[in-house]
Amino acid sequence: MGRRRKKYKKVIKKIRKVPKIFQCPNCGSRTLTIKFEKLNIQGYKKAVITCGTCGLYAEMQVPELYEPVDVYAKFVDLFEEGEIEVQFKKHEEERGEVIGEST
Repeated sequence: MGRRRKKYKKVIKKIRKVPKIFQCPNCGSRTLTIKFEKLNIQGYKKAVITCGTCGLYAEMQVPELYEPVDVYAKFVDLFEEGEIEVQFKKHEEERGEVIGEST
């Protein structure tokens, strides 16, 4: 009498993906997004960094090879040192709405 053959479990490796949303160095929430815009300068592009919670807004000129992760690392370094100009804009103010007014 023979035994049944033992079935081996297939090992599944998780493939880690590069994040698209980052943690804001100002407020600590995970709502920081990075978008790219083209520049007329060859070899460079403009990175627009915005936080959906606190309204943090910054622009950086970066090489074309940079990915969002690279821009985030460079932005955090410059933010901690105080070498980058940062504005605070709320989404309602950008659309032309007035905050706190009721009719």
